[in-house]
Amino acid sequence: MSIFSFILATMLALAPACAAPTSAPSKFLDERLLGLALPQMEELASRVRAVAASSRAANTGLIDTKNDQTDIASSDNLYKYCEYAGAAYKVAGTAWDCPVNCNSTNTAGTVVDYHWSLKSIPSYGYVAHKDDTKEIIVSWRGSTVFMDWVADFTFMSTSWPAQIDGAKVHLGFLSAYNAAAGKVKDVVAGLVQTYPDYRIVLTGHSLGGAQAVLAAVDIATTRPEWISRIELYTFGQPRVGNSAFSNWLSKLPIPIFRTVYRSDIVPQVPLQAMGFQHQAQEVWYDLNMQTKFCGSNAENLSCQNSLSMAKWSALNHLQYPGLSFDPRYIITGKLEVIT
Repeated sequence: MSIFSFILATMLALAPACAAPTSAPSKFLDERLLGLALPQMEELASRVRAVAASSRAANTGLIDTKNDQTDIASSDNLYKYCEYAGAAYKVAGTAWDCPVNCNSTNTAGTVVDYHWSLKSIPSYGYVAHKDDTKEIIVSWRGSTVFMDWVADFTFMSTSWPAQIDGAKVHLGFLSAYNAAAGKVKDVVAGLVQTYPDYRIVLTGHSLGGAQAVLAAVDIATTRPEWISRIELYTFGQPRVGNSAFSNWLSKLPIPIFRTVYRSDIVPQVPLQAMGFQHQAQEVWYDLNMQTKFCGSNAENLSCQNSLSMAKWSALNHLQYPGLSFDPRYIITGKLEVIT
């Protein structure tokens, strides 16, 4: 059992029930669960910190002086697309009928066109459309396998895609994406043909966010005529590729919002010292829950990278506003929905 699995197993044993969410994201978990489980959860964060400590000097991103706050109005969309990312943990077929996320004013009326669940290679998600907002939504969910990668530091890279000179991405992330990519792109192509004026919104949490990033680059390199339609929203996304990959993505003329919640440790892995780099732009819910748009520097030292390693938190990875799921799914593989 991985460290993360042990931590969540402890959570499950200590807290048989999870409280309903409140308006304050910090109250997402039952206070008893929070108090009892936090020390165990931080064991994972401690292991990551230990490896990162010797390579902290490699995190030398410059503070962005341009302060390029792209489309600040889109801050209203962060919660909405996190709801769509959270729905990927709940939607089980082609019916949009999951608790909480499927019933919000932001998502009600969404139509699911395709759903996939590939357990041998961790890839889960759905393709949907929403007529009143003229959107095609593709959402990927996270996986326990990613948490194992975090605990074990298995971050091998591979060259991809061929169209970007020198680009490399995480091999496991790419394998998960490729497992369903062919069918997903076919479904999206059909929807684009049916709805020629709809936007294509790519979203996901955790490993799902990494797959959304790969989808954005895949579409941009193989279907460049769709670039003007693409929007990318990720939540708790790990670093996906190297600087050649991430810089190319950051320069695409599309809205990119890489959302980071407070001290979430997952955006800090794989480490920059391992050759990985984030894409811009980061949107950070800071420690005071203020939303900060971090500009065109992908590794901005004035945003989450400003935190000391001592503050990195595994718990924050489960607390993104709008995600709304019970973290026990990580152990059981069966989603226990918060209602």
